[in-house]
Amino acid sequence: MDRMRKISPEDSKQILLFMLVFLIICVIVYYFISSKSEGFANKDDFKSEKEYKAQVKKLTNKYNPYSSAKRPVSALLETNVMPEEHQSLVNFYALGCRFSGYIGPMLNGYFDPDIAIQTAVNAGCRVFVLDIDYLKDCTKNRFFPRLVVRDIQGKLVMNYDSTQPFCNSPQESNIRDVCDKINTYAFSPSAQNASDPVIIVLYFLRHPPGSYKSKTVLDYYSNVAKALAPLQQRFLMNELDGGTYYRQKQEGRLLMNKITNYNGKVLIFSNANTSGFRENQTYSASEDLDYLTNLRLSYTQTKLGITENDSGPTFGILQPAEDYLIIPKDRQDQILEQTKLKWTICLPQDPSVPVSKETATQITNTYGVHCVPITLFDDKNDFMFTDKTFRTYSFIPKPEPLRYIKPPIITPAEPNPSMNANQGKLRAPTI
Repeated sequence: MDRMRKISPEDSKQILLFMLVFLIICVIVYYFISSKSEGFANKDDFKSEKEYKAQVKKLTNKYNPYSSAKRPVSALLETNVMPEEHQSLVNFYALGCRFSGYIGPMLNGYFDPDIAIQTAVNAGCRVFVLDIDYLKDCTKNRFFPRLVVRDIQGKLVMNYDSTQPFCNSPQESNIRDVCDKINTYAFSPSAQNASDPVIIVLYFLRHPPGSYKSKTVLDYYSNVAKALAPLQQRFLMNELDGGTYYRQKQEGRLLMNKITNYNGKVLIFSNANTSGFRENQTYSASEDLDYLTNLRLSYTQTKLGITENDSGPTFGILQPAEDYLIIPKDRQDQILEQTKLKWTICLPQDPSVPVSKETATQITNTYGVHCVPITLFDDKNDFMFTDKTFRTYSFIPKPEPLRYIKPPIITPAEPNPSMNANQGKLRAPTI
């Protein structure tokens, strides 16, 4: 048997040197990958790119001219466009914007909350849809919510450099950034319709593994609640006519109230089942998303994100616009009557393809769908800014056949004296 060769001191030095070099390379690679995944890059470097500048110029040129023509819904109602008893929130179409904070284009577009929200407000948007998800590539705060733009296959399509920090945290949240800009621009004195209500639609694509009341899931929702903090002074609680609007307690009444009752207010609508907070009392009101949510969105045909199909009474609907194109004629009247009582928002099945003019017109005119959000970077959304749509007003009345008409209050007439039972006492006979 051959004897093993002894390692010389010189060989030992070379091995140690090789191991040291290998270790240094591993450390460099680790920090390079970490800087990409955790978002240590300069957040504003992308703004020097010519593609970014061209996109900002395109949106500015398109939407800024609309801003000076905007008027609040209160001014519209002063023209006696509809009777006062018809002026419920549920009887108005609303202009909404999806991918709030994103200026596009759809593929490899830029996330810039300041420009995006300012532009959306100039366009007249008062409904802001927040697509919320978590990123599995993040090693820290693994299940931390953030705004995303995904295609129909679930792939992220945002420009990477504009999404820094890629992994959000309590200190850096793009949900909070967008809410801060909504609070700044939507209610600014420079906005011609600053008094109009704002509706925030929390559209959750996923939630972390676990039941609706697990700590991981509740913490995830709680982080969204914390990110809404810039808007907290405008949240609707129970100040209207003694109504109770937190924890979705009076969703029906919320929709029946006069739209101008919500002037200067922010309503929170969500597709998440946040009822787990009711069984866990460890979260404060400002960190309890169920407490902050005024109306929960359900679905009747096709599921989007984590939306659930509840068996009980529902007052909000979130589902694809395409669902309303395949409703049999013998059910159209039934769906119309349901939509009169349920605030309904429709998104496209393919996020990359905005709802067409033909589809949007059909589902709003036939069923009274309340909101078909635009994307700012859609070149074909001009039909949303005509005199018959949202050129001047962000909320426009539905045609009367599509409205919910409150039953009239009937005051009973004075009863006939002959019906008086005299409290059961016998009357003395009269001669």
